[in-house]
Amino acid sequence: MPHSTISTVSRQHEPPISLARLTGILAVFTVVLVIGGTDMTKVAVALPELTEQLSLGPVQALWVADAYALTTGIAIIPSAVLADRYGRRRAYLAGLTVAMASALLAGTAADPTMLIIGRIGQGVGSALLIAATVAIIRVSFPTERSRAFAYGLWVSSFSAGVGLGPLLGGVLVEHLPWAWIFWVNAPVLGLCLLAAALVLPESRNAHPPGLDPFSIGSSTIGIAALILALKSMPRDDSVVIAPALLLGGAVALTAFCVRQLRLRRPYLDVALFKNPVLAVSALSIAATTGLFNGTLYLLTQQLQLVDERSGIEAGLVLLPLAAASVLGGVLSPGLKRWISEPYLLISGFLCTASGALLLISLPQTAHPASLMLLGLGAGTVMAIASNALMSSAPTTRTADAGAIQESAFALGAGMGIATLGVLSLHFSALDGDDLGIGIHSALGVGAFIYACLAIPAALISLARRR
Repeated sequence: MPHSTISTVSRQHEPPISLARLTGILAVFTVVLVIGGTDMTKVAVALPELTEQLSLGPVQALWVADAYALTTGIAIIPSAVLADRYGRRRAYLAGLTVAMASALLAGTAADPTMLIIGRIGQGVGSALLIAATVAIIRVSFPTERSRAFAYGLWVSSFSAGVGLGPLLGGVLVEHLPWAWIFWVNAPVLGLCLLAAALVLPESRNAHPPGLDPFSIGSSTIGIAALILALKSMPRDDSVVIAPALLLGGAVALTAFCVRQLRLRRPYLDVALFKNPVLAVSALSIAATTGLFNGTLYLLTQQLQLVDERSGIEAGLVLLPLAAASVLGGVLSPGLKRWISEPYLLISGFLCTASGALLLISLPQTAHPASLMLLGLGAGTVMAIASNALMSSAPTTRTADAGAIQESAFALGAGMGIATLGVLSLHFSALDGDDLGIGIHSALGVGAFIYACLAIPAALISLARRR
């Protein structure tokens, strides 16, 4: 990623953008991010219908659910480099075009392979959009306070979309053919494309990094191998395939890191992870986003397939989770006036872990209290950790920090769905294919793992405060 400061972009001598235009930029970003968030979760509600119509197997259904998020995570870093080299506005418009075309393709799928390809295309479009969004905010909003507000709106909009996805998906599945789960995006994104062409400014990095083929290949292969290793675990031959893929992924990612340390202008400055605040913030984002999205995916399956509720009923039950996550993302940055960042982060960890543990403790699986605690904590952690990550990086490394932040969000979401989804399949197979027991066991493991990660992260944050 580029190592230049904000002043090195091509807009440095242009007059400030008017308030009306900045408002238009935020309006476009908000709508697109809400749509992107719903793409993460609304498909989960349609999985029973998709399984029946396209004969999806359990692993194929899991791919349909999380191929979008995983592809976004893999494509984020090259998308950011392309945006810096060829223009952020151009990358954003390209992302909208790819996202629309892929949604139309997914809606016309006649078999599982075409549907998964469409979901992968949606992920590529999302990566271009997210990379360009962060960069445009960075160069367009003139003050630290306005940028903090824009970043907070970014996190909250996406979280709102993730939480509202099941309800939107339920409404569409109940009243329209399953293809409209995807086709509904096209008219909305088409209008956003027209608006973006009018209001977005163009900017690029004056000294962008080269598109190093080895860095692109090794990072893509490494992440993809780790994902495939996880996906292969339900298979009978996973004893051989999973370790081989894990080893291959580890070798590729090690080669990527070594390459970055030797490059004069790294593709991604991995040395930033030496900063404990940045490293803990990235891990916090990935773990919290993973738990949030993975839990949402499993609860959607629980409510529909086990409790036999309709898609709309499932969406309504999960609505407190969406509302609470938006509330945490919007309110927590303002609370920094009275409460220090580490204490806010610790409070978010406590709420998220408590909500996840309550989910498996209360008689009612999707109890409103547990959902609200989980959502409030997750929104707080994601907002506060995002700000801590960006502010902890040197000004000459803001683009690298942005790529790390975006990758943590996308890969965290995809890996959370994949991990908890695979665990639920594994536990249900051990107990006579009882999906309810499998989901409950997977939620318990997810809550335990998150608590184990949150405790040391909280202690490091507290040590920083002291």
